[in-house]
Amino acid sequence: MWIFREIILKTKSSYEMQLLALTSIIGFALFIERLWYYLKNRVNIDKLVDSLHHLMEKGDLDGLRQVAYSKDTPFHRVLRVFVDNFDLSEDLLMGLVDAQILREREKLTKYLNGLATVAAVSPLLGLYGTVTGLIDAFHQIAITGSGGPEVVGHGISIALLTTMVGLFIAIPTLIAHNYFARKAGEISAKTDAVIRDLLIISYKAGVRKK
Repeated sequence: MWIFREIILKTKSSYEMQLLALTSIIGFALFIERLWYYLKNRVNIDKLVDSLHHLMEKGDLDGLRQVAYSKDTPFHRVLRVFVDNFDLSEDLLMGLVDAQILREREKLTKYLNGLATVAAVSPLLGLYGTVTGLIDAFHQIAITGSGGPEVVGHGISIALLTTMVGLFIAIPTLIAHNYFARKAGEISAKTDAVIRDLLIISYKAGVRKK
């Protein structure tokens, strides 16, 4: 499309567009890194719940340990802490579990501030380009004394393109940030709920004594 050709041409001559291009590269790199991390660490916690409950009801800690060490995901690492320290008091056990959940949540939310920054800065850079483009257009009018398309065209073009590109970068980046933030919260909440369910089941099944 002609609009993409125009963007490429303006990027070569406009530092405002170059700043937006740099911002888009940073945002895309952060998105790819987070996408790779979540794909590498994905696990269907809901599918594991029933089997974990069954193992705890039988008091099969070895079975739970085997599940915990079967994969290296945030959920499995928290489960390892739970199983490996199962003999501790409830307060100490859950304290260790909560600390591990916080560590895993920190990993899950890594670079999300960067995505949020790109989403916030991109429209501002677009607005900056709009202002500088309009200043250039009015400056050309002041110099030439006329306001024909050949005089103000470059400035107006920069003004409109930077606004469009800024929004084009910000919208998908914001969507990606919100998605990853929601997934981080969801994984943390489900992990915490499963561990607490296992603790309650351990008391009901007599695996742990109060």
